[in-house]
Amino acid sequence: MRFGLTLLLLLLACASCSPVAQGTERPGDATSLYALERHAEAVVALESRFLSLIDAAPGEERFYLYWTYNHLTGSWFHVDYLEELLELSCDAPPHSDEESMRAALRGQAEFVRWELGNALEDLEDTMPEFLPPNHLRINEALRSLLSEIRTTVDRLWADQCADVPCVASH
Repeated sequence: MRFGLTLLLLLLACASCSPVAQGTERPGDATSLYALERHAEAVVALESRFLSLIDAAPGEERFYLYWTYNHLTGSWFHVDYLEELLELSCDAPPHSDEESMRAALRGQAEFVRWELGNALEDLEDTMPEFLPPNHLRINEALRSLLSEIRTTVDRLWADQCADVPCVASH
C-alpha cells in the first residue's frame, strides 16, 4: 500500500513538471498529412515523366505537354501550401490562436478544392482529339492523381468543418 501511494505521488510530481504538448491534432489530421505526403511522392514521379516527354516532343506536342504540366505544378503549389498550413495547425503552441490557423486551413482547403476542380475540367475540356499513346497515358495519370488529391482535400475540408460548420462556395 505504501509503495502504491509513493508511486502515485511520484507520478503526480513528475506530471506537473512535464511540458505541455504542442498544438492540437484533430481527428483526420494524421491521415490527411500521410495522404498528402504520399501524393507528393506521386507528383515528383509524374513530374519526372512529364519533363522527359517534354524534352522528346516536337513543337505542337511540346506546347500541349507544357500546358498540361502547368496544371500539375500550379495545382500542386496550392496543395503543398495546404499541407504546410495543416502542419502548422498541428504544431501550434497552446497559447497561439489555433482557431485562426484552422480558419486559414479551412479557407485554403476550400480554395484547393476549387482549383483542383478547375484543373480537372480544363484537362478534360481541352484535350486534343488525337494524342500519342504516351501523352494519353500521362494525361490520364495526371487526371487520376488530381482526382485522388481532390478526394484527400475534400476529406480534410470535411474534417476541419466537423467542429465549425462550413459552407462550400464552389
